[in-house]
Amino acid sequence: MKIASYNIQYGFGQDRQYDLNRIISAVEGNDIICLQEVTTNWPICQFDNQPEIIAQKLNYYYTYASGFEMDASSKDEDGVITNRRAGFGNMVLSRWPIAYSRAHALPRPKTNIPEELFPPIDFPRVALETVINVENTPIRVISVHLTHLPGVQMMAQVEFIKSLVFGLVDELPLWEDNPAIAAWTGGQPAPAVPMATLLPGDFNFEPDSEYYASMVSHHPKTGAGLIDAQPLVMPHNEATLSCVSPDGSMSKLDYMFVTPCIGEKVTSASVNQSEKSSDHFPIYFGVEV
Repeated sequence: MKIASYNIQYGFGQDRQYDLNRIISAVEGNDIICLQEVTTNWPICQFDNQPEIIAQKLNYYYTYASGFEMDASSKDEDGVITNRRAGFGNMVLSRWPIAYSRAHALPRPKTNIPEELFPPIDFPRVALETVINVENTPIRVISVHLTHLPGVQMMAQVEFIKSLVFGLVDELPLWEDNPAIAAWTGGQPAPAVPMATLLPGDFNFEPDSEYYASMVSHHPKTGAGLIDAQPLVMPHNEATLSCVSPDGSMSKLDYMFVTPCIGEKVTSASVNQSEKSSDHFPIYFGVEV
């Protein structure tokens, strides 16, 4: 199974040109694709509905969730309103049907912001949880985009993500097979929501940070911790840096964390640093089904 994750920066490349086709070329051929900073109806992005365009051109199943939305509606001379929402969020695309999805708003507690940090504000972020039946094996895939604001806010989001994964044991099932709700469920059985989880995305922290250390630390309820998939097959080094700043410096901000039951199934990892269609580089992983 081939997995790609890419923060697409709204489709704007390092040349400051908008081109979704470059994004699509960078991820096509992968079985599961997680994207961040995907927009709908933004003027700067030609009012494109990016999720629909990307999914149509790849001919993949998809789901999308905004961290927030703004009004982008219009009213014609006859007073007829065309409703549109300008959104900013995460996307999951899959070669296989997406059995289930839900969006989780990430916490945004006030935090002290260093004077040198740019930008000194942050949009609301979201984690998009999905379950995909891969060759009849359900796998939970969560497209993640954490805040870039350090301190209390980032740590709160790290802890939230860990609780989302390992708190599954305390959750109610989605629904029970019951004739009383068959009209609402279409008679479908509840999708399995497994503990086996992939978390690809833009985490906005470096491997030597306290946030990374917290992400891989053991969760108190289960005694398990998330595993950074990339060092299982190759060490952190310059070839794994995944984001470029305007001054040309590079950093490691993009990862795929996995639950322990998937760690031994990771077979490959790579970063395409030659791809210039965003300020991030796409990251790729191979995982045995």
